Amino acid sequence: MPIVNRDGRYEAELFGVHRTARGDEELARLERDIADVGYYSFVTTGGDVDMDALLHRLMNDRVEAWMRLATERLADSEVPLYLIPGNDDDFGIDEILNRDEFRPVNVDGKVIDMPGGLQLLAYGWSNPTPWLTPREVPEEELFARLDELAEQVRDPRRAVFMIHVPPHDSGLDTAPILDENLRPTVSAGDVLRGPVGSTAVRRLIEERQPLLSIHGHIHESAGERKIGETLSLNPGSEANHGILRGYLVDIGDEGIELVQRVEG
Repeated sequence: MPIVNRDGRYEAELFGVHRTARGDEELARLERDIADVGYYSFVTTGGDVDMDALLHRLMNDRVEAWMRLATERLADSEVPLYLIPGNDDDFGIDEILNRDEFRPVNVDGKVIDMPGGLQLLAYGWSNPTPWLTPREVPEEELFARLDELAEQVRDPRRAVFMIHVPPHDSGLDTAPILDENLRPTVSAGDVLRGPVGSTAVRRLIEERQPLLSIHGHIHESAGERKIGETLSLNPGSEANHGILRGYLVDIGDEGIELVQRVEG
């Protein structure tokens, strides 16, 4: 999102609202407002810009800033922080996510041991989407990759599956149905919605029955569901409103003891 510098007055359009900033303090506030809804801003005088190169640089800068912030915040804590990229994420950020200097650990495509005798299976790719994102594969291949990882899990009832895309038709994957122009379809004035999650993930959970599965991907479909004995969660954040959501889950020796949804 460009912020145009007109002789020291900075102007931008945010959700159809014309915003003006004067001076460094107001400019910083405008940049923060833009960042809080998930956009990338840059100050320009209106000349030609290599948008592709600029976007990649801004994405990398923000990811690196997040990693440094998390590392600083966890400096005095023994609590581990695990992360995975999502299907939308460019492969250019992987080098940053994998740096040893940062406290968060990129566990994409791995099965690792966690405190309390638990294991974590993590995978950030998705089934095909209309947007042809960087990290997506056909359902058959997605299941093969996930099933191979699941073979490393000692006991699914002491395992957490952190998979970006939610299971198909679970209530955690309901989104607007798009037409051939990628626009929501409407009937009788209502937007039609349907399941867009992964059949591969659904099959994996049904067959392996982990203690817990956690997902994202479909931000407008938050909630918790049971698939057999597995509790599946999707926090459902609203980035365009600056709202982040998550779950606190306590796991004891006998299983899940507490599930609490939080937001901020």
